[in-house]
Amino acid sequence: MNAQKFIAAAAVFVAAGSAVAADTPALAIAPVVASASTVVIAANPSVPTRAAVRAEAVEFVKHYKTAFAVQLEQYKN
Repeated sequence: MNAQKFIAAAAVFVAAGSAVAADTPALAIAPVVASASTVVIAANPSVPTRAAVRAEAVEFVKHYKTAFAVQLEQYKN
């Protein structure tokens, strides 16, 4: 997955560099950026959906304890 992100970032970087070299307006870069991100998602079907990531974050927050709370529990016992 990291290699795919790197390839997508490299494609965006190259597209932005070539657009600057050609004095192309920034709006012309947007389709390239969008297509690069969709290629990465289409190439890797195991990328979690936004809903799955949000559900995971909600569960983490429900069970999160600060370092101070953990220390207080240790002192109680």
